[in-house]
Amino acid sequence: MVEFDPRLILAIFLQLISTSINYIGMTIQKKAATKIPKIGPETGYRKSLKNMIINKAWIFGLGLNASSTFFAAGAFALASITIIQPLYGFGLIVLVIFIRFYLKEKINRLDILGVLIGVAGIVVIGVTARSLPEISYTDLLDMFIHFRGIIFFAVFLTIALISYIVSEKTKKTTSLIFLVISSAIWTSTQNIFNKAVATAVRDAGFIGAFFGEAWLYSWSFVLLFLFVSIIGIIMLNIAYQQGHGVIILPIWTAMQVVIPVLSGIIVFREWQPVYGYSGWEIALQSVGILVMLASIVILSISNGRKEEFSKTLSPVADNGESIEVLKLESKENSIEQSEQNSNNKKDT
Repeated sequence: MVEFDPRLILAIFLQLISTSINYIGMTIQKKAATKIPKIGPETGYRKSLKNMIINKAWIFGLGLNASSTFFAAGAFALASITIIQPLYGFGLIVLVIFIRFYLKEKINRLDILGVLIGVAGIVVIGVTARSLPEISYTDLLDMFIHFRGIIFFAVFLTIALISYIVSEKTKKTTSLIFLVISSAIWTSTQNIFNKAVATAVRDAGFIGAFFGEAWLYSWSFVLLFLFVSIIGIIMLNIAYQQGHGVIILPIWTAMQVVIPVLSGIIVFREWQPVYGYSGWEIALQSVGILVMLASIVILSISNGRKEEFSKTLSPVADNGESIEVLKLESKENSIEQSEQNSNNKKDT
């Protein structure tokens, strides 16, 4: 029988909090992005950035996302990434509850199925989870610069760049798919750099990590974290503005799990026999990850369908405002103008 380490339980708890905050923040950002003028060269990237910054709802969502990284960092410092990151799908379960009780939207059968499968995935991952020996910061640095780490990052970041280039050259739906793939790769790698920073702080403390002997590596990981995060966020918000949540959410969310888990297996070698994992435990972990991915896809498709349906009920204009609202405002302005003209005639 598996003996649970309190540190492992704390790590799982921190990740569940992190992903819950992250998804609520993403939902707020997604709604805010539809009301921001189009992001891109047409508007100008500097002006696009300004438009995002002055949008209070978008900034609030960004703040929630940023705060979630601190909880995730605590989780990554205490447990392996192959255990922690599959739990990212729990945020979608919280999102369903948030939508039901806060936004007062109905939950359909697909939501219930996705939630039940997600809970099953969390149980499987939790039961088969094993506390691994802590990887020291020095060993982690060696893993990053080992040929496995270099090849891993080179391959995925090349795919991200190629996907973005293809998205610029293809038609709308295909373009959106490749844009989401590129965004997902950039944002998922932030979790790997987050683990590096968290490990440095765990081993050396905050002062030691950023102002001690290894300060250059720590700051480099922070800069890399910010770099991939900013690129990924901008691309994701461009995708939000193009709509089609049923396409965006399953691809983006699934890749947030797959790429960090692959880094845990390939770069950090967390499933090696030396760490005590037996074949059946690895098999069960794999089943748990696949079950969580199934939950992610189901809940993402359900959420995406709701977005598409809401758009058919309330279409929006290019500036993100509801067409019905714009029509009503136009009618009110016409009435006000007529009344003003009538008053002017009486005065004369």
